[in-house]
Amino acid sequence: MDTPKPSSPLVNEHHCGNLRHKGMYVMSVPDPDEFKFYDKYDATHYWCTCTQRALGPDGQPVHPTACTHAGGRTCCET
Repeated sequence: MDTPKPSSPLVNEHHCGNLRHKGMYVMSVPDPDEFKFYDKYDATHYWCTCTQRALGPDGQPVHPTACTHAGGRTCCET
């Protein structure tokens, strides 16, 4: 049985296909007024599905700013 790939506005087609965060597994709609009350601060914990850790197979930290296809990481997959 094929399992659907989780999706997120924080992780999209420009990022490595192995990048995950907990919000990808929660079925809720973000509050559009959220940032009217809070500072924009990304406290999201990301992990790689290859290592199941916050470090990728290359030993570098995983994050949407680092795990991109244009970022030059050899472990990045589509």
